[in-house]
Amino acid sequence: MYASSKSYESELEFKELNQDIVENSLWVYPDENLISQKKEIVLLVNGKDNTGFGAWSWSYGAQLPEDEFIPATITLPKRNTTDLQYSGKFVAAAVWLLKEKYPDHKLSIVAHSMGNLATAWALHYRPTFMSQNVETYVALGAPFQGLPEIPDFIPFVPAIRQATRESDFLTRINSAAFPDGINYLSIISKNDELTTPADVKHLASFPNGTIGETIVPQEFYHKPDQVISHVGEMADNGIYELVKTFLRDGTTNNVDLNAANKKYYPALEVQGLELTEKYGTKPAHAGDAKIEANEPDDSQDVVK
Repeated sequence: MYASSKSYESELEFKELNQDIVENSLWVYPDENLISQKKEIVLLVNGKDNTGFGAWSWSYGAQLPEDEFIPATITLPKRNTTDLQYSGKFVAAAVWLLKEKYPDHKLSIVAHSMGNLATAWALHYRPTFMSQNVETYVALGAPFQGLPEIPDFIPFVPAIRQATRESDFLTRINSAAFPDGINYLSIISKNDELTTPADVKHLASFPNGTIGETIVPQEFYHKPDQVISHVGEMADNGIYELVKTFLRDGTTNNVDLNAANKKYYPALEVQGLELTEKYGTKPAHAGDAKIEANEPDDSQDVVK
């Protein structure tokens, strides 16, 4: 299925995946001029209970082109509520497909919430492949170290079980550093509902040994009273400025510290809603990634 004439490290033998299903779940910003003139694609990975297009088209999917990045999204199976190992293979497969189609483009990843755990599995599942093909990875609201307890408003689906602190899945994810060769940044609001202000920086920290920084935006912008919710992390202008600068420079040294005083970047929200109506052309953009019959059982919680 995923045959390639390149080296073995470029070949993804996903026995559980069908290329047509992954392609149907993948969306790339439909502007041929931007794609031909600019050479950096940003793969946006959705969190739980959402689609890639639904999560990002109203925010980064609309604003990134204004800043000369090409956004792409991948919708994860069952709205990213099922086995995160399976969802992680969708992330790696999306990277494979994008690099096959756009071999001269740089590729980075921005993920939100549980999308980061699917991305984390992709980094462990194919570390050499990912490090050779992904330039930068920015995590928003990432529960890398596991949820200390499950809030009552969150249904206890398989992905949530895997995201619980000390689960087998997270024990394996945190057993080794993410691969070298990628620029890493984790951003989480001190008001994130998944945790408490005292635990928030620990929750979003990368596995030990990973060369990357964890930033709380209220501390970075000296805005101790600023309220940014878990979902709001995808639309906050100060966080976007951090992400944009890190994608461009691989560092936060040149971030505009006045950005947090702006209301919104012009394309966040309004133009994104228009984008949703106009360009979500595949079934997976509006709903779920098509599920194959041999999808892993929901009871699964271990890394194979």
